[in-house]
Amino acid sequence: MFLIRKFRAALMLLLCTLFIAGCWDRKEINDIAFVIGIAVDKEEENYRSSLQIALPGQSGSTGSSGGGGGTSGDKSWFMLSNTAKTLRGTSLEGQKSLSRKIYYAHRRTMLIGEDLARDGVAPMLDLFTRYPLNRLSALPVVTKGAAYEVMDTDAPIEKFPSEMVRELCFLNMRNPRSLKTFIDAILSEGVDPFLPVASKVSNVPEGWKDAKTNIKLDGLAIFKKDKLVGMIDKAPADALILAMGEANAPEIMVKAPGGEGNMFIKLNENNASLHPHIKDDKVVVNVELYAKGVLVDNESNYGDRRENEIVKLNEAIHEKIKSDIEEGVRLVQEKYHADILGIGRSIHQHLPAEWDKMKARWDDIYPEVKVTVTPHVIIENVGVSNKPIGVVEEDIVHD
Repeated sequence: MFLIRKFRAALMLLLCTLFIAGCWDRKEINDIAFVIGIAVDKEEENYRSSLQIALPGQSGSTGSSGGGGGTSGDKSWFMLSNTAKTLRGTSLEGQKSLSRKIYYAHRRTMLIGEDLARDGVAPMLDLFTRYPLNRLSALPVVTKGAAYEVMDTDAPIEKFPSEMVRELCFLNMRNPRSLKTFIDAILSEGVDPFLPVASKVSNVPEGWKDAKTNIKLDGLAIFKKDKLVGMIDKAPADALILAMGEANAPEIMVKAPGGEGNMFIKLNENNASLHPHIKDDKVVVNVELYAKGVLVDNESNYGDRRENEIVKLNEAIHEKIKSDIEEGVRLVQEKYHADILGIGRSIHQHLPAEWDKMKARWDDIYPEVKVTVTPHVIIENVGVSNKPIGVVEEDIVHD
C-alpha cells in the first residue's frame, strides 16, 4: 500500500511538469537590439524615426572619444534612421537592415522634431501607447530643428546622448513630463500640455580646439491639444515651472535693495498651489508660493545683513518672483492662449459647479482670467560672511 501511494505521488509530480512553460519564448541578449532613445521627425509627407541603439561591447569606460564611451575609442551607440509614409513603417524599414530584433522596452527618452510637433503628435502617440513594449514613463522632449540632429550629438559627459537628455530633464524639474503625463494633459479638461525644449549647442566657443557638440534645455514647448503652438525662452519658462511648484532648487537674481549690483538667492525648498475664486463674474486665481532661500552670491555693495536689510532683501525677492511669474502667465495667456498651469483644472477641483457653467467657453474665458501671485519666502542663510567681499566698510551701503 505504501508503494502504491509513493507511485501516485511521483506520477502527480510528473504530470505537473506538463504545465511548466519552460523557456519556449526566451530571447537571447545576442539576438536583441536595445533602443535607448528615439528621435522622430516629419519631412514633408514622410516620417523619419532615428533609433539610438546601444552597443554593449563598446560600453566600457566613459573617458574615450565619441558618443561618451567605448574602450577602443568607438561610440557606445549607433544611429539607425529611416523614412516611411507612416511611423510604424519606419520601424519596419529599420528592422530590414538589422540582424537583431528591435527592442523598445529600454527606451527612456523621446525627441520630437519641431516640424512634427507643429503638425500634431497624435498619430505618433497612438503608436507609442498601443504597443506594449513602449514605456509610458519615457520622457518626451521637443527639439529646435530636427530631432535626429540633437540625438546625434557628442554629449561626452554621458555614455548616450539620450541619457543626457533624461538627466537634464530631472535637473530642470522635480517631476519631468513623462509620456503618460503628456497624454493625460492632451486628453484632460482645463489644462494644456507642455514639454521641455532641447537644442544642439557647442561645448566651447567656435574655433576652439577639440570642440564637441552638446545638448541644452532652454525653454518650454507650448501645446494646444496635440499641436505645438510656440516655444518660450528659459527665463519665463523657469518662472512658470516655479509657479507649478516643480522647480528644482532655482536661483533668483534680484537687484540689491540699495547701492549697486545684484544678489542671487537659491530656493532650496519651494511649493506652489492655485486658489481660484469668482469675483464680479470674473475668474481670479491666486498663486500661493512658499519657499526657503539661501543667499549664494552677493555681487553688490549693499548691507552687512542687519535685520532691516534682511527684511528689504525679502521684499526684493518677493517682488521679483511676483513679477516674473505674472509676466510668464501673461505670455502664455495672451500670445498662446494655453493653460499650462492648469488653472481650469484648479477651478474644476475647487469650484466644480462654476466649472460646469464655463467649461464649454473656457478657451474664450482663459485669456481674461486675472492671475495674482503671493510669494512667501524666508531667507534662512546668508553665508559665512555678512559683508560683501572686497568692499571696504565705508563703501558699504546701509538702509
